[in-house]
Amino acid sequence: MGVLTGLYYENTMNLRGKLVTMENFDDLLNDILELRRYEKNYTYYHDTPSLDENVFYFFKIEDACKRLDTDITRVVGKKKSMAFKKDLADYKHVLGQNVLRVKTGHASINIEKIREKGKALVDFAQNLIQIKRRRIQQALGRSLIIPFASLAAFIILIAVVFQLVNRGILKPLSLVERATEEVAKDTFTPISYQTEKGDEISHLIAAFNKMAQELESRQEQLLQSRKLASIGTFTSGIAHELNNPLNNISLTAETLQIVCADIANEEVDELLQDVLIQADRASQVVKNLLEFSRTEKPFLRTLAISEVIDRTLKLIQNQIMIAGIELKKEIPSNLPSIKGTRQDLEQVFMNILANGMQAMPNGGWLAIRVGMGPDGYIRTDISDSGSGIRPSDMEHIFDPFFTTKEVGRGTGLGLSLVYAIVKNHGGYIEVKSELQKGTTFSIYLPIAEDEEQRRI
Repeated sequence: MGVLTGLYYENTMNLRGKLVTMENFDDLLNDILELRRYEKNYTYYHDTPSLDENVFYFFKIEDACKRLDTDITRVVGKKKSMAFKKDLADYKHVLGQNVLRVKTGHASINIEKIREKGKALVDFAQNLIQIKRRRIQQALGRSLIIPFASLAAFIILIAVVFQLVNRGILKPLSLVERATEEVAKDTFTPISYQTEKGDEISHLIAAFNKMAQELESRQEQLLQSRKLASIGTFTSGIAHELNNPLNNISLTAETLQIVCADIANEEVDELLQDVLIQADRASQVVKNLLEFSRTEKPFLRTLAISEVIDRTLKLIQNQIMIAGIELKKEIPSNLPSIKGTRQDLEQVFMNILANGMQAMPNGGWLAIRVGMGPDGYIRTDISDSGSGIRPSDMEHIFDPFFTTKEVGRGTGLGLSLVYAIVKNHGGYIEVKSELQKGTTFSIYLPIAEDEEQRRI
């Protein structure tokens, strides 16, 4: 601060000297303007006393130029300074001739010559002041560097103090913040923080880890409780979905009992095939329900999400073409790997794409965009231009057996399975929808490296 103060004092004194020089240049310009004013009086109005005043101001200007010669040369350079001295000498010569002519009365005054030299003197003085003013402005700009330098020194000091605070307080708190965000995503990972201080921050992290363990155990209980609570709302759906196929099976079996002895083999085969189809339909509903109720963690492998999506699209490519739907796909080639089960993730993408196609009976477009999501996640957006989801239905779309489709077109387990699979993979899912504009499902899956670090 002492050095900065000294520099600021020196710069201020230099600026003061520049202002004094500027005042001298202003006085020089004013004298030249007065010289020209009296020059005009005796050249145009033949005012003889003005000639004497003209001579007086010329010698005043000449003395000022000798006194300011060093300053003038420093501002405009030696070449322009010599040119100014020559113009001043020429003006003096013309002025002397005019004085002689006036006193003798033998010849007229040389008006054009003295006007030309007088204008040159004015132009030089004005240019001199402009240059000096510009240099003063530059000096003022340089003087602003000193306060900013002081500010920089203060910032460095604050940075050092902040670094000390960051190590002891802010860094541990950032760990707590990230862990809290993970809790909001239903990921209850204890904070890895080792210290021998035993301070309040350490006690806070220990308490948070204990809370995370409690929340994880209670979350599983809550999920199972929600499943049980949802049974009351979708019991009628289960009964309806299973009742029709089972009735068909019963009727077909009764028909076989009646006509089995009198019909051809082809008709028997057709009835038996109907039995198999209806039985398979019933078993598929039961299979989905069992899949949804599964609580064990899946065995995860390292996967490329682009390959999973490509395999899924191959399975439904013909359906997309038949439905007249345009497919848009944006998947970068340099994405990191994820941890997952290929079959489960294909089922996730399949269910969402199928829902999108069913929302566009008259055609439209489907878009799949994959990119980096929040820290440690890959984001996959699946958008459609369908009819959208009503706001009143948004909070129920992941509930088991909740569906907005017509009776017989869906079990209501598709999105429930999607939610369960994504959660078992350590990810989460978001939905945005507008009626008659479309829906976007955003699936966030953890990156394989980050997942391995969390396990370590």
